[in-house]
This record gives sequence, structure tokens and C-alpha cells, in this order.
Amino acid sequence: METPEQPDVPVCAQHVWDWWWELNARRPPGFDNLEPISYTEICSWLFVTRRHVAPEELDWLVRMDNAWLVAIAEERRLKQEREELNRERGKR
Repeated sequence: METPEQPDVPVCAQHVWDWWWELNARRPPGFDNLEPISYTEICSWLFVTRRHVAPEELDWLVRMDNAWLVAIAEERRLKQEREELNRERGKR
């Protein structure tokens, strides 16, 4: 799985970033496109790990996941553009 450059995470949110990595590692595989981590998966993770997450921390998890999905999509788009450009150059 691709890993975009990691952002600077404030110390006060580092634990949420660590939680997101735990959840991300359990993300189910898809058909060449990634799906957001579902609330069902988050609820299951909370139950199994016995963690207590404040509403704002849940919001951070969802926002982190959305930002990661956007970054992955952009990386894939750029990679595809580079591959197409290389193919075009090879035809000349």
C-alpha cells in the first residue's frame, strides 16, 4: 500500500495519529481503490481495544482518513501521468 509523506502532527493529536495507523493497517483490500475506514470498523476496533474516543477525536480520525485517501488518489494520478508521458516518449 502506498504511503504519502507524513504530515507534522501536533503532540496533542499524536495518539489519534497512532490510532489511525492501527486502523489503516486493518483496512480491507479493495479493487485498486481504497475505501474509507467505516464507522463499523472503528466501532469494532474500539470494542476490541477497549479504547475510549472523544467525539472530536473520532472527527480527527475521519478527517485523517479522508486526507490520506485524497493524498493516495493524487499520488496514483501523478504516477499514471508519468507512465503515460514515458509511453509517449517511447513511441517517438
